[in-house]
Amino acid sequence: MTAHTADTAELSRPADQPARLPPAFRRQWTATAVSNLGDGINAAALPLLALSLTKDDRLIAGVAFASFVPWLVLSLPAGVIVDRYNRQTLMVTTNVIRTLLMAGLAVTAASHTLSIWLLYALILGVGICEVIFDSSAQAFLPAIVDAEMLPKANGRLYSAETITNYFLGQPVGAFLFAIAIGIPFALDAGSFLVAALFVASIAVKPGRLPPSKRGQATSFRADIAQSMRTLFGHQLLRSLALLAGVFSLASMFGIAILVKFATKTLGVSERWYGALLALTALGGVLGGLLGDRMVRKLGRSVALRLSYITLGVTAIGVGLAPNFWVVAAISLVDALAVTVWNIVTVSLRQQIIPTDQFGRVNSVYRWIGTGSTAIGALIGGQLAYTFGLRAPFVIGGVVILTSSSPSPAAAGRLSRRRDCRSRRNHHRRHRCEQRRPLPVRRPGTAHPQIRSIQRCADRSCQS
Repeated sequence: MTAHTADTAELSRPADQPARLPPAFRRQWTATAVSNLGDGINAAALPLLALSLTKDDRLIAGVAFASFVPWLVLSLPAGVIVDRYNRQTLMVTTNVIRTLLMAGLAVTAASHTLSIWLLYALILGVGICEVIFDSSAQAFLPAIVDAEMLPKANGRLYSAETITNYFLGQPVGAFLFAIAIGIPFALDAGSFLVAALFVASIAVKPGRLPPSKRGQATSFRADIAQSMRTLFGHQLLRSLALLAGVFSLASMFGIAILVKFATKTLGVSERWYGALLALTALGGVLGGLLGDRMVRKLGRSVALRLSYITLGVTAIGVGLAPNFWVVAAISLVDALAVTVWNIVTVSLRQQIIPTDQFGRVNSVYRWIGTGSTAIGALIGGQLAYTFGLRAPFVIGGVVILTSSSPSPAAAGRLSRRRDCRSRRNHHRRHRCEQRRPLPVRRPGTAHPQIRSIQRCADRSCQS
């Protein structure tokens, strides 16, 4: 897709999607479902584990910081790695490494030899692998799914992620943690191994993956600089990346201390904490199953703007909610909005960014959008320590709503106006150049209409 075509089509309503996705996608879907089941088990058990090791709000938030700081530090070089090496091989390798790290966490937790600092180190290693895996997975999907089916494929992947991670994995993780502290992390290790086997079994058609650029002359710094120019030079991608960065930063204020907010402020037990996460997941399930239909009905611009504003309102609502059930209901709506936002923005990036540059350019987007969560976790822990456990949610929601003025819809309108002007000028030049000289009145004297045509060409070239 050329730059002109991408810009003019990116915010138009998508065409009707084909009914079936290819068999290769079903293997990736299975790998996603299995690994996210383990992630969900781990996501519920890990904060409870941290809470058992320390009562300090800042150290509990440090777990989230250790999980996301790799995105802040390694997103940009990871994008270059994804474009230089085989993406399928990277996905398999990082999953095998995560298997070993989570097995180590399970053993140390079960033997009661784990400290908060060792926990940080293990989480940091898992986070490094996650950066490379997730960057590879988003770049790998267009190799097995046609462009017009990407919104549907992403919707199915987000449905699998939400159902297995939040709806199934997290309640199970909290329940298993209450039974035996090491079991949740051992299951997570096994899920990574199974996912690696499924990814390795995917057969990619020849030519769909870009050739390896291992050992090429250009440096990492040059590739990173070029990818930053590409993203910041594209008006829509730049706007979406900045909005994603603000949302990730502000939403993490509350997420970083959610486990303590639920257990101390709402009075939720360890098992009911998992239930809270499961009820939240219902919104993600609805978003994954219905998100592409909502986007077709509303249009991409409206869907983006509504979902972003909803994220700010729900964050404030959680901070002010009086009890468990109100928080669960608000969180359900929040998860729905997050999923719709992700479906649209990921599909847009996969359609706009050229395949051979996707890893690098997408890494800049993820560096802004996901890397900011590490900073948000630190800020959230300090806000909770200073102002109380409700303050991070309310402050985060206000930040999100304040940033919603430069909306994706506005960026889309500006992009369309710019392209309309470009197309009008192009067509005027084309029409003038195609006109043929008219007969002259006498030798050596131009017909008046010929002089008029020449003035038209001059004006078109100057416009």
